[in-house]
Amino acid sequence: MKLDDSIIDQFNLEPEDDREPVNVMRVSELLDFLKESATRIVSKSQQYFSTEDADIQADCLDIVAIRLNDFAQAFIDIVIFIRKSEGSYNSKSSSLRYCVTSYDTLVNNQKEEEKHFLGELLLRNEITHDYFNREIHLRKLIALMQNYSEGALDVYKQLAMICQDRGLLDKYVDKNARL
Repeated sequence: MKLDDSIIDQFNLEPEDDREPVNVMRVSELLDFLKESATRIVSKSQQYFSTEDADIQADCLDIVAIRLNDFAQAFIDIVIFIRKSEGSYNSKSSSLRYCVTSYDTLVNNQKEEEKHFLGELLLRNEITHDYFNREIHLRKLIALMQNYSEGALDVYKQLAMICQDRGLLDKYVDKNARL
């Protein structure tokens, strides 16, 4: 018995195209991602403290921890891109600590929450890599959420302003580019 080709076509048996990961993004898109992460950090921090429901609080902690990691990654990429664009990147370090120090030299008029948020952003490394001390890191994360979460939005605004002032918004960040 022969099947009609139209019946076979309905099953969509063609293999999916495997696409290579994209390592290039427009600066404006990267800033949008940074803003989205900052906004979620702030909103989930506020939600954490406005509820008594332990499940919701646990979800908020998980979301903030994930978004802190997303924020840190985008922050690193943007700061390094800015440094490359001005010719001051040493090409030796791409660590979060290097980028926080670099940010301090880029932005002179930091708010207190912004400074503290960046200081606590290094907590992202501990949350990501040190599960043995998870309880300690969660207490630090809760303190960041309570005291400095708004600093994430300040960092975003500062980086967006720098990129706009330097005409970088339409440029592309290439994670694999060498300078």
